[in-house]
Amino acid sequence: MDATVSGVGVEAVEYSQESGTVRTQFDQEKTPASTAVIATLADVLDADPVELDPLHSTVDPEALDALVQVRNGANGDTHITFTHEGHEIRVHSYGVITITHPEDEPPAKKHEKGTRK
Repeated sequence: MDATVSGVGVEAVEYSQESGTVRTQFDQEKTPASTAVIATLADVLDADPVELDPLHSTVDPEALDALVQVRNGANGDTHITFTHEGHEIRVHSYGVITITHPEDEPPAKKHEKGTRK
């Protein structure tokens, strides 16, 4: 793991000021998608993960984890998009999460650096 978001090891985190998007690459063999989502969102919001609304209030975490389990390339990409804590979240089966800030809310100042590893 090359980076950490809210205490969870991930492979990479990229911040785009222009689009207001945070992209996290995680290892599905080591980190469940639901854990990576909450960790990334907490990082985006500069909050402790336990302060966020429970993920199960929006999406079934076990179903999310099952949907994006490690897949071989023959299955193509499976993804799910949902809104949690006012942010659009897309989770891809190849281990990528993108979180987009609401258009009326500027990204947090801590994410102005571009890429963090």
